[in-house]
Amino acid sequence: MATDFSVIDHILEDYRSKGYFPSAVCQVFRGTETLYRCTVGNVTPETWFDLASVSKLICTTMVLSVMEEGRLAPEDLILSHLPENGPGPVTRQRLATVTVEQVMTHTSGIVPWYPFYADGRDFYTVLEHVLSTTPVETGMAYSDLNFMLMGQVFSHITGLTLREGLEQYIKGPMGITEMAYGPVAPETCAPSCYGNQIEQRMCAERGITFDGWRPNGVPVRGECNDGNAYYYWHGASGHAGVFASAGALSKLGQFFLTTDRPMFRRAMETDICGRGLGFECGLTYPDGCGHTGFTGTSLWVSRAHDLGAVILTNKFYRPEGEPPGNSNEFRRAVHYALLGRTPPPVV
Repeated sequence: MATDFSVIDHILEDYRSKGYFPSAVCQVFRGTETLYRCTVGNVTPETWFDLASVSKLICTTMVLSVMEEGRLAPEDLILSHLPENGPGPVTRQRLATVTVEQVMTHTSGIVPWYPFYADGRDFYTVLEHVLSTTPVETGMAYSDLNFMLMGQVFSHITGLTLREGLEQYIKGPMGITEMAYGPVAPETCAPSCYGNQIEQRMCAERGITFDGWRPNGVPVRGECNDGNAYYYWHGASGHAGVFASAGALSKLGQFFLTTDRPMFRRAMETDICGRGLGFECGLTYPDGCGHTGFTGTSLWVSRAHDLGAVILTNKFYRPEGEPPGNSNEFRRAVHYALLGRTPPPVV
């Protein structure tokens, strides 16, 4: 492992100067200690960030906890853990043979994205419409809808909301305080964007209209960037909605580095089309696994090296245009530098 953390300082400053993000916090840890922490831009080590899809690891942690309790298994059919009167006939047909493992590894065949907020009806009614009008995806199709479903599974089994589950299964047991589903106090947070222009374009491309958009050009701070999490799920969904500081997310990473609980180990060791149970594996996560978020966030853990890193940025907080390049290039630069290795090219 590289011990000269000034290399990481230089990587952070270099990518900020290239316009990849205005602000960032990076924290590097082992199982029981913090090795390094750095900030660039207008943030502090305690600043909270919108985690976006890193929230899927929060949902995953809750789901795996329920598996450890014996109330759920990866091999179970997903329909067996949803309300009997919830899914419609097409949904039941499409998901008839789909397992929890397939949903968590994004091999369920469900379309990657749909703006539930533009429809506004209850979840299973909108899902029925989506599955009735989209083809079955083949292979691995990374889908927010998969983790909307996992959030529903968790709540159906436990009777808890995701907010309650976060307290009971993560914040309490792990001693984490600086983590919550939004909205959260704006003064604690880095702003994430100036509106939902990207989703506006995604809706327009699909011929879908929605008249409830936040105003463009106004900083979004303390409310989640993701449209479905914000407009439809009121801040708390299995796929997005969590805010946290680098220290809080590092504590979650340290749990995964040190746990010997079998289901959590299995989640990290599974590799189906580049996906674990809720985790992503591959070149961005050398000798380990993790997850990224649309807003410019990520968590990487490597049990092989007893090492992990949290990178939190607000890449879409820019008045116009989109960030340059691929954020995974930046993430790989950090992760491989920590191992004293040259990162592979971004594909």
